[in-house]
Amino acid sequence: MNNEDTYITILDEDDNEVLAEVLFTFAHESENYVLMTLVSEFEDVDDFEAEYQVLAYKYEEMDDGTIGNLIEIPQSDTETWQVVEEMFETFSDSEFDFEESK
Repeated sequence: MNNEDTYITILDEDDNEVLAEVLFTFAHESENYVLMTLVSEFEDVDDFEAEYQVLAYKYEEMDDGTIGNLIEIPQSDTETWQVVEEMFETFSDSEFDFEESK
């Protein structure tokens, strides 16, 4: 995926178009994954520490290397969710300086 492709439009649960910021993409066992946040969640955020939702999907890559069709990851697919969580934690640890809660 090209670095300039940091935003995509997706459909929410009500079939409304919403803007999402791509955090990162990765491949695992011949599947492509994307993690993103909804831009609207940051409109009223005064505090960087505020919580936000991270969405994860499998996706089909287009011929030009961009994100194509998004595919939901079933909640019952615990193996895939574990991989996604591990990748997100690695991304978080390398991109941000988080304080671990105890």
